[in-house]
Amino acid sequence: MRETIGEWKSEWIGTNGKTDELEVLIHDSKLDDFHSCVYEGSFAKIPEILEKKKVIDWGKILASSIQDRTGAYSLTI
Repeated sequence: MRETIGEWKSEWIGTNGKTDELEVLIHDSKLDDFHSCVYEGSFAKIPEILEKKKVIDWGKILASSIQDRTGAYSLTI
């Protein structure tokens, strides 16, 4: 079971490889909803400082007004 950002990253890269596509949005639960996104991009480029953070909630974006976000994961730390 994936508990940390690093585990999510490792599993994704192991299954899908490294890309530069928008694959994940990481939100910090300690920030307000409007400004909670701390990272948006590929799993391969997640900053090392976030890798030990525990994921407390996750979901997959099924539809978005921003086309690139559709299908991306949303992880909350």
